[in-house]
Amino acid sequence: MWLRCGLENGTRPLYFLWEHETKTGLFSTVGQGSSNVFNMTEVNRNHTGWYRCVAQNQVNQERSDRIWTDVIYGPDVPQIDVSPYTTTERGYSAVERQTVSLNCQAQSNPTSQYVWFYNNSQVYTGPKFTITKILRIHTGSYACQAQNPNLNTISRKSINLTVYYPPEGSPSCSVLPAMNYSSLNLTCSWPGGLPSPSLRWTRDLLAMGQGVAWLGDDVVWPTNFVSVLQSGTQNSNDTLFTCLATHPALNTSTQCTARAWSPSGEPVCSANATGNKPYVGLSCSWEGGSPRALVWWDIPKGDGSGQVVDMSNVLVNHSNSTQKAYTCYAKHPLDKLTRTCSLVPVSKPYILLSDASPLEGSSMWLRCGLENGTGPRYFLWEHETNSGLVRTVGQGSSNVFNITEVNRNHTGWYRCVAQNQVNQERSDRIWTDVIYGPDVPQIDVSPYTITERGYSAVERQTVSLNCQAQSNPTSQYVWFYNNSQVYTGPQFTLTRILRMDTGTYTCQAKNTYLNSRAVRTISINVYYPPEGSPSCSVLPAMNYSSLNLTCSWPGGLPLPSLRWTRDLEQGEAMLQDAVASSVSILQAGSQTANNSLFTCLGTHPVLNNPTQCTAHAWSPSGEPVCSAFATRNNQYLLLSCSWEGGSPRAVVWWEGPKGEEQGQGVETSNILVLHSNSSQNGQAYTCNAKHPLDTLTRTCILTLEAPVLLTQRSMVSVFEGNDIQLTCILQANYPPADQIIWLNNRRQEVEQEVQESLATRKYVLRRAAAWANLTVLQTDGKTDSGQYWCSASNAVGGAEIPVTLLVKKYPMPPNVTLVRLSYSSRQRSQVELEWQMEGEGEGGEGRGLTGFILESRLTKALRRRRGEEDAGTTTGPAHQELLQDKRGSFSPWQQVAVLGALQRSHTMGNITPTDTYQIRITAVNHKTLGHPSPPKTPEEPPFSAYSTVIGAAIGGMVLAVMATVLLFMCINRNHPTRLHDLLFGMQHSQSRENINFPDDEVVGRANTEDGATEQVTS
Repeated sequence: MWLRCGLENGTRPLYFLWEHETKTGLFSTVGQGSSNVFNMTEVNRNHTGWYRCVAQNQVNQERSDRIWTDVIYGPDVPQIDVSPYTTTERGYSAVERQTVSLNCQAQSNPTSQYVWFYNNSQVYTGPKFTITKILRIHTGSYACQAQNPNLNTISRKSINLTVYYPPEGSPSCSVLPAMNYSSLNLTCSWPGGLPSPSLRWTRDLLAMGQGVAWLGDDVVWPTNFVSVLQSGTQNSNDTLFTCLATHPALNTSTQCTARAWSPSGEPVCSANATGNKPYVGLSCSWEGGSPRALVWWDIPKGDGSGQVVDMSNVLVNHSNSTQKAYTCYAKHPLDKLTRTCSLVPVSKPYILLSDASPLEGSSMWLRCGLENGTGPRYFLWEHETNSGLVRTVGQGSSNVFNITEVNRNHTGWYRCVAQNQVNQERSDRIWTDVIYGPDVPQIDVSPYTITERGYSAVERQTVSLNCQAQSNPTSQYVWFYNNSQVYTGPQFTLTRILRMDTGTYTCQAKNTYLNSRAVRTISINVYYPPEGSPSCSVLPAMNYSSLNLTCSWPGGLPLPSLRWTRDLEQGEAMLQDAVASSVSILQAGSQTANNSLFTCLGTHPVLNNPTQCTAHAWSPSGEPVCSAFATRNNQYLLLSCSWEGGSPRAVVWWEGPKGEEQGQGVETSNILVLHSNSSQNGQAYTCNAKHPLDTLTRTCILTLEAPVLLTQRSMVSVFEGNDIQLTCILQANYPPADQIIWLNNRRQEVEQEVQESLATRKYVLRRAAAWANLTVLQTDGKTDSGQYWCSASNAVGGAEIPVTLLVKKYPMPPNVTLVRLSYSSRQRSQVELEWQMEGEGEGGEGRGLTGFILESRLTKALRRRRGEEDAGTTTGPAHQELLQDKRGSFSPWQQVAVLGALQRSHTMGNITPTDTYQIRITAVNHKTLGHPSPPKTPEEPPFSAYSTVIGAAIGGMVLAVMATVLLFMCINRNHPTRLHDLLFGMQHSQSRENINFPDDEVVGRANTEDGATEQVTS
């Protein structure tokens, strides 16, 4: 680049000097001379800054304003700073869960833009990339890419970042035996981590005043596992070995320890028999020590099996263990000696006894003999009863078992058990039979109940008497009933015992060996309960002011116990208790709450559970209900009064209008029969009701009333053809009338018409208890106008009310006149007609125009004379009069169509062309018909020649075409070459056809027939 210093004036010679100022304010002279141009042949980033030109001559010097020069360059290769960081052979390393910052700087102008990549994937934009709590998964390659946005140049640098993390937990130490239990194997492991931890074994020699001794060489092993062999004889007992572990990701070291020590004392031997199995388990253990000691058994050949383990258990056969010794050996790496212990099993014992069948109350002894067995020895005595129950009756170091006073419970099998640490052995069992009895017999009655006089049984049950007397040998039994022998054997059964079997029963027991006897007597009473269960009732008493509670349960031995109770909120209150077949009490009604429950409990000695009956005392709810109804034809009037419910039943009675009592009082309901009479209208009858639990006398009053009828309107009007409803309401009556009836304007009763006659029915009757509505359908002024009657009656009178119905007609519609009536064509299949009104209806209710009725009829004409066939086409007025004179008769008028009120024209179809019709139209206002228009006969349509000419022309063309076709067919049949020459010309050089040939005449005729104006002749 170059810079020129411009100067407007100044006396030569001129001298120029160039100054450079950096961003930091450092000034330097970069060029000088007589030339006003400063050239920089190779611009670099140091040329960036302010430049100023200084011009001077012999007179003075002047400085120019400074100008900025910005050199574009870069980016250089980026520099990556890792904080915090540790440099390894593979790059940078960081500790897991630290915050690591990667800062990228690349010299560039303008300033570079930075993009970070992790394993070639873009992860961040900016110069500083911070990883918060970096994890092991973030290990990888990180690249910073710097880009100059002006030059679009890129430079890149990559680093490897390894995330270090320590192993989980702490190192694990163990000490194991080695070299046949003569050495120690020290093992230290700490799996996991990156990089692997450094492990180093040390031994604590402080007890010997030597400090810490390193095992092996003084080297740190970067590994997850390290093992060292240490001679057992070179180590003292209770030596502590320590494994030190370090890791780059940990600030401090961690460690684990292993202690080596030998067991104390001597090995311990024991034996344990396996119950009923033919083996004994020998156990040898030397507890404690690290590592564990090795123990093994020296077993006689064929006795069992074992193996060299740290704690040994051996199974030995009982049959081979009587005279053999078993030796256990124990070895530990820190002990130079081999330790031992031995066991000798016991032999099978045998029993000696003083007396095999002692008498009850004497003494005896048993001795357990044993040939050999290592002490200490222990003896146990077992006793087995006849039922198979085995229990221990004696134990200890002595082999003699003494029984000072023999009793019957000592009968049974005896066995001696001898045992030591090796095994235990049982002797064969021996039987001991104690002689005794008989005791006083025990009599069991089943089923039974004990009373003051002995046992009781229920009649018709099966009763078993079972006698048992303890004796050895077994007793013999005899039964007596009232001192008479009745049975031999221990169990005496009475099937379906009866009340006559009441008495004393004696059982005698005898010991045949000792010839001794014993007896026992009991009394049995046969009980039987009353039939069924107690019966409870609650009745009124004391003129319906109290309650009489009665409970009865007759029969039974002994008499049942009856007890009245009442259910109270505070619990149960006892009213009376008695031993009798019936009990009755009086309970004041005023002292008894409503809805009280009285219970009679009945018990009997032969019944397991008491039985009961209940009586519920409650008054009827609400008030007495009165009603009245009449018999058929209202001959009698029945007044009914009831007060339903309650226990006991309430009493009800009637009083007349003057307070006189009518009839007698009865329970629950009372019906008073009266002769129907109109004089009873307005009379009141009172019903009285009384209940023991109610201190008041309840009443209800019936007032007899004849029917009273009302209607909404006594006179109604309706336009003819509409429906109208007549209403009738029953305002007051008692007893209720059977029904409300309607009479029509002819005093005939209106009945509800059946469903089949819905299409033709005249009346619709709707009834309820207090009203009846009559609807007159499609009213007609002649038949439906008049007076209708609503009527109702009961036992004390009747009433009827008239309703007048006025059926009005709609106003007469205006007259109508046909203004056009003609056939639509000469085919006479349709008739077109138009009409007009002379005046519209006046409008308003029931007036106006609602439509038109179009009618037609056939004209039955007399026989016509010849020559008059075509006269029907004449439509003049004179001809119409003549036709009217010749007309014989007409068919009845028939309705053709009903048209709307707004229509003024219509086309009538379905016309027979050969018939003659008369047509008229009538205006309609609802059902009121106007005057029909004068009848008219349709006119013929006017004649048109245009269609005739067109038809003739078409017919002529058709004939001409047919003649031409026939001509060509004839020529072709007789002279085929002539037809060719005629159509396509001569073969020789005639240029024009001669028309004077005979065939041309035929063609000319054909053209004439076809309607041409020229004719060609021969």
